[in-house]
Amino acid sequence: MRNVLVILLGMTIFICNGHAGADRLPFVANEHTLKKEQTAAKLNDIIKSIKLQKVEVDAKLESLMKAKTEQEKARLQAELNEIGDAIVEQESSFEMILTAGFELNKEDVAEKKDFDWQRDLLEIVQPIMSELRQLTENKRKLDNLYKKIAFYESQIRDIDEVLTHLTKINKQGFEKDALIEFERIDKKWKDQQEDTKHLLEVARLQLDEMIKSQSAKEISMSEHARQFAAGRGATLLMALAAFVAVYASMLLLLRLLKWIGNRKRVGKSTYYQRIITLSYHFLMGILAITAMFYVLSVRDDQVLIGITVLLLLSIIWLLKSSIPSYINELRVLLNAGPVREGECILYNGIPMQIESLNYYTKLINPILPELELRLTLAELAHYVSRPFSDNEPWFPCKVGDYVMLSDDVYDMVKCITLEHVVLSLSDGTMPRTFTITDFLAAKPRNYSQGFVAVADFGIDYKYQANCITDVPDIMREGIRRGLLQETYGTSLKDVSVHFTKANTSSLDYKIIATFDGAAAGELYSITSALQRYAVEVCNRQQWTIPFAQLVIHGGKD
Repeated sequence: MRNVLVILLGMTIFICNGHAGADRLPFVANEHTLKKEQTAAKLNDIIKSIKLQKVEVDAKLESLMKAKTEQEKARLQAELNEIGDAIVEQESSFEMILTAGFELNKEDVAEKKDFDWQRDLLEIVQPIMSELRQLTENKRKLDNLYKKIAFYESQIRDIDEVLTHLTKINKQGFEKDALIEFERIDKKWKDQQEDTKHLLEVARLQLDEMIKSQSAKEISMSEHARQFAAGRGATLLMALAAFVAVYASMLLLLRLLKWIGNRKRVGKSTYYQRIITLSYHFLMGILAITAMFYVLSVRDDQVLIGITVLLLLSIIWLLKSSIPSYINELRVLLNAGPVREGECILYNGIPMQIESLNYYTKLINPILPELELRLTLAELAHYVSRPFSDNEPWFPCKVGDYVMLSDDVYDMVKCITLEHVVLSLSDGTMPRTFTITDFLAAKPRNYSQGFVAVADFGIDYKYQANCITDVPDIMREGIRRGLLQETYGTSLKDVSVHFTKANTSSLDYKIIATFDGAAAGELYSITSALQRYAVEVCNRQQWTIPFAQLVIHGGKD
């Protein structure tokens, strides 16, 4: 009656004031009061049910004491166990409703035992698992309650079907004993129906209390981010900052020491200097990790400590099988392996000098500054280096040189990479690309390092008397004078003319002109000029140049 008066009072206030939100306060108060009353009533029902079940336990115990057969004792014991489980569940439900599902964790009182690395590892992982369990605890409890509610609802449907079936049974033909058994079974199912409905209401009440408690504690995503930034996020940032600060400062110190040492030292590092440098790098990593763990321990974040330890152990475990290869790499780094600093290796057919050994080793080619390569120690360990001599060629040519290949291709080198060589005309047109292997197989001759131009020439047999004495000198001097007048004349080193043979219709000479590499781009012009100036000498000396003659002999009949 009081609730009705409250509702009417709220409606009167709403009509009189005309405000849309004023009527909410009485309804909210009424709903809150009603919820409290329902909770109290349900808690009272739980206590009454527990008392009734305890009375039933006492009766079952008396029956168990009087039982004569083993089958009857087993049945009564099973019923006692079932009632005992129900009492425990009811008491747990009573407490969960009052505490909104909160539970106290049990203290770990495990005795200290001898060293066991597996147990110690589990202790390291335990904070991580506890954190994960705590994050999902409320969700798991809600899921269990939903499953329990669905189970009780299914039980009630089944019981309703059984009771409906029992009501349809005609009891008029039952004898007294059969009727008593029928009534016992009917009462049993009705009691089960009441108990299941009671348990269903208790589970729903637990669910409502948990949802209400979680709703009151819900915070926004921004609040979550703020809490993370102020707590674990700050710890993680400080730990990483400590790692980077220690590592970077020690690295800067190492570079400063190297810079000071390089000013006074000439030549490559000694074996002991490399050992000291390598040990220093290990010390850098150990101190940086120690600084990170120190920050985590000061902040007392066991979860991040456990994650960091697991990460380090995982890295060590993954690298376990690579220890032999790391030993070979360390030998190379210490300049005690198959590859030595300052020597050369053959990379893709190109000799490359090892400038300095490091985690990333730099390889260069002295005559090809555009060719640079960085190799890791893992890849470099598969090579074998050797010393090189001062006059050893590092490559047949360089960019801008003119080369003649075995198939008489004569072009300028336009580009050289670690994989290809590009040849073209002097103006860069008509490029041709060769792989390094094909280019070296073509046996290139570098004309930019100096070359010889050769031409063949012949005069008539009428000058046979002077063909060996005067003609070569006159012809050499005339050709030399003409070549010196050309733009490439400054590159001329020598000209010689040699009598080669008495041919069928001419006396043949070989003209040989030697140039330095600056005139390599004029090879075809020089070859043509040798013939041209030889003809001019013949014109001045009025020497006849023969032509090829074909003699045909006719037979007589």
